Amino acid sequence: MVWIYSSILQTFFTIIEFNNKEKFLRERGEGFMSQLKYMLLILVLVLLLPRETDAATLQSKIERAAPGETIEISEGIYEENLVITKPITLKGQGEVLIRSCEEQPAIMIKGQRVSLEQIQVEYCGEEEEATAISISGSKHQITNFEIETKRYGIRLDGASEVNIQNGLIIGQRKGNGIDLWESSHNTIQNMKIAKVQDGIYLEQSHKNTLRQNHIQGSRYGMHLMFADDNVLEKNIAQYNMTGTMLMRVKHVQVVGNDFSYNRNNVNAQGLLIYFVENSRIAENSLTGNRVGIYMETSEENVMANNKVMDNFIGVQFTKANNNQLTQNTFVGNVNEAQAIESSNNKIHHNYWDASAKLDLKGKGESIFPFVADPYFLTLTADVPEFQLFFQSPGVLLLQKMLKSPADQVLTDEAPLMETTMEVERTETSASALWMMSVGMMIVSTSLFIVGRKRV
Repeated sequence: MVWIYSSILQTFFTIIEFNNKEKFLRERGEGFMSQLKYMLLILVLVLLLPRETDAATLQSKIERAAPGETIEISEGIYEENLVITKPITLKGQGEVLIRSCEEQPAIMIKGQRVSLEQIQVEYCGEEEEATAISISGSKHQITNFEIETKRYGIRLDGASEVNIQNGLIIGQRKGNGIDLWESSHNTIQNMKIAKVQDGIYLEQSHKNTLRQNHIQGSRYGMHLMFADDNVLEKNIAQYNMTGTMLMRVKHVQVVGNDFSYNRNNVNAQGLLIYFVENSRIAENSLTGNRVGIYMETSEENVMANNKVMDNFIGVQFTKANNNQLTQNTFVGNVNEAQAIESSNNKIHHNYWDASAKLDLKGKGESIFPFVADPYFLTLTADVPEFQLFFQSPGVLLLQKMLKSPADQVLTDEAPLMETTMEVERTETSASALWMMSVGMMIVSTSLFIVGRKRV
């Protein structure tokens, strides 16, 4: 606005100057050419001023709109911070970009039934809590959008029944892609999120649905803390530090997701479960991770019909009791399973490709129990250099002679003869598994040697 007022004032003084000059030239007989220049100057200024006025009125259009009205935004770049507090729709026509580097969100949504469609947001706020789009209230719709942000993408605070779908969020690993705080009954689906801290983060937020989202290149794909009764369904979380982390949650459904290739960190897991109760982990694919499923201090959970393949460790229990592990398929893992200080877990009817198999009763069950002895992991935990002797005859002999403590042995009394699902193994995946194993051995040994030199 300052620029516009300055331009108008400048035009006013220019006109006065030309009038004075015109009077002087008329006296000298040169009036026609002077009039032509004068008219061209006025025309150029008139053409310039309306464009800046339109751009500056995007917020004013919102303020003038009646409830239920749709504002169609013309293609262009709008350097504004918008605040929407009434039920209207903002719909972009063509390439519409809202750009802001201010501390406040580029778009702040409050109230009820606000809709955003086909809008791009470029947000470069540097503050720790800076957010591209902030949402509170209920029943909002955010669809077909793109966000590029230095911090958070979208933050829901006290929001409910919000639908966020068909969007793209690209960050710089300094804030979460979509962050929910005390927000319940929301749906987030068909989102693509990359290079953020956590793809979708829920805290104190219950009964939300996360469906068919694709998250990669981040710390955790999805991260739930103190968040009960949520549904994670058919999401893909690959190439993160950890596919998904559940911490201090109850009654969560984790069904049909793909948590694979999360192995670029010594603590990487496909699915990390910590202090979780009465939840269902079913029909997920966990392939090529450092640990497929890690469960600690958790009870009364059911893990069924999951495919756990080509991980360094398939499933690992630590102080996890009274859980059920059934109808899962374990194929190609370097170590199938490990349990430490875990008891009363019901392990039955899983397929273990490393097990001895003999079906005498024709029930599809082997008469030989499968015992996943963590001897090798226990041995290498104390002396990492022993990882270089993985599967060597000497280590295998020691494993048979020196049994692991009972609380560290996971036993399936009735392992299956056939897999519970179709398993497609490729030479590429097998090669990748061995490369990962060798890499982890080298890193562990290097850290051990460096640690000894420092001592």
